[in-house]
Amino acid sequence: MKLLPPFVLALGLCAQDPAKAPVRAPMLLPQAVVLPRGETEIAVDGTLSDWPELPALRLDDQRQISGTATGAWNGPKDASAVAFLLWDPQFLYVAFAVKDEWHRALDAETLQLSEVPVADSVVLTFDPDRNTRSNGPDPGRAEDREFWLADEPAREVVQWDRLRGTARVLDAAQGRVVVLHDLEHGLTTYEARLAWEEILPAGRKAEAGTVLDLQIVVDDFDESTDPMPQTRIGWTFGVGPVVDPGLLGSIMLVADQGALQGKVPQFPPKPAVAPQQPVGDWEDLTARLLKTGPAVHDGARAPEEAGGLQRFAVLEEIDGHCERFPRVDFVALHQRIHRRMLREVAGMQARGLPHWWAGRLTAVSAAAAEPIPNGTVRLFRVPMGGWLVGTPTGGFGVDLAGSDLAENLWGRTEFCVLTRPLDITFRNDQLLLRMMTNKPPRAVLTHIAFHLPVVQMADMPLVEPGTTFGPPAGVSLHALGSKTKDGKVPWSCSYRMSVPNGPRLMWVGPTLQPAEVGTEPVDAMVASPRNPALLEIVRRVAPGLVVLDDAFLCSGAPGVQRISLRDLYQLQKAMQPQRSLLLAPGEGWDIPAPR
Repeated sequence: MKLLPPFVLALGLCAQDPAKAPVRAPMLLPQAVVLPRGETEIAVDGTLSDWPELPALRLDDQRQISGTATGAWNGPKDASAVAFLLWDPQFLYVAFAVKDEWHRALDAETLQLSEVPVADSVVLTFDPDRNTRSNGPDPGRAEDREFWLADEPAREVVQWDRLRGTARVLDAAQGRVVVLHDLEHGLTTYEARLAWEEILPAGRKAEAGTVLDLQIVVDDFDESTDPMPQTRIGWTFGVGPVVDPGLLGSIMLVADQGALQGKVPQFPPKPAVAPQQPVGDWEDLTARLLKTGPAVHDGARAPEEAGGLQRFAVLEEIDGHCERFPRVDFVALHQRIHRRMLREVAGMQARGLPHWWAGRLTAVSAAAAEPIPNGTVRLFRVPMGGWLVGTPTGGFGVDLAGSDLAENLWGRTEFCVLTRPLDITFRNDQLLLRMMTNKPPRAVLTHIAFHLPVVQMADMPLVEPGTTFGPPAGVSLHALGSKTKDGKVPWSCSYRMSVPNGPRLMWVGPTLQPAEVGTEPVDAMVASPRNPALLEIVRRVAPGLVVLDDAFLCSGAPGVQRISLRDLYQLQKAMQPQRSLLLAPGEGWDIPAPR
């Protein structure tokens, strides 16, 4: 094997354009040996000239790319990388040479530890026990360690715990990273030192023969206003037609270069682990949900008993799954959906709660295709968030979120309303992009502009709070709320809607004030429990039915407590004798016009 110094290999990175290469079979699951540092002194300063000749871990194959929609990736000069590793008993040394035509540095003046920061970065995930098999609440992730490397002025390394949703900055003695840019060659180098005690579980030491699993992902941001990466390239992303989030490569610490002479050392097989929840269990959950059906709570009995105790048990089970699903994974799934990273989305949906969501969306699609009686709207709770409102002639969406929405709901989505446009878990950019570029365009109603691929933010039409407009698809809408004295709008917007020959609807967002609700009658209200004035709003409006929003969702925003099933039942009790309804993911309910 011919070895090249890292800085030489980096300058010649991706001489062949993978985009012009023929389609090839999936790549093998990668394995790599890590040589000892020996007497070589490594100064963590962002230059690689002091590194010895090493084999490279390559991330320069088109099969390893995620995120190519709408021209997000334009070849290896846009996003590709090689990685190098060295070890000694105290530290693991890592270096990366990343080809990138435009490097996006950290936006914020201070490092944010509530979310993965918006910046070009390298993310390292270590699985010492080699037992991680999926994302979500996989117990194999308990000892995993993930590190975020980016151009951070303090040269600090961030250790993320995606399973628990926490992060911390490593002490300088335990971790250091330096990032340098070569604008002439479009090359960014990352060099870092990580203490083994931060990577390995307590009591475990690094020594020759140690094997652990590893994932390397390079996040590439190519838009200055986009809070999500447009392209990602991963070490194991080329292994199959979908990107399995539980599939990591393996590295072995070796004693010397003898491991490179001829035969590569035999890697031990990954340990057997207890199987994840079988797909059949999710099908059984759906079957038990379908046996119950939603029921209106009218105050005659406890809301837990609406629909029967069997339904109560099923709803508790669904809510438990949503509560246990890690917040960072939930946000990451939405991000991959927004930027059309289809292979990663497919891998995330292959098992667990995302798999169940996908099945429930298929059920909504089938039910939405059924005829709807005149004078009626059919309200569907979309599994990952938002609502589909079917009318006798079409329909529209409110805060539609999740994957494959355009493929499943297009026939009923004549326009879309966003009540919380800046929250990425309350919208689907790919659906909105298709609507806005359709011929003729379909209306997307938002009161705040946000980044949407291909669409200029300055060209995005905005709804003015306090005004009436329409009728898109014959529906008359009024945006509730008002601007502040300095002309700013609240982060959420509420709406009144009047369907021709149908019921009068109202969406209550988290910031609506009681004085802004108006006096017109309402047949059905979809209300966010996050509105602190909701009880007063309900008393003022006195709708025929209140349908509770924000139910059966995972935690989304950092520091914001999720709405639990217990919270929803308490709210229903507080609203008595107001009639209220709780819909599970994928369920629907007919709302007729008043007689």
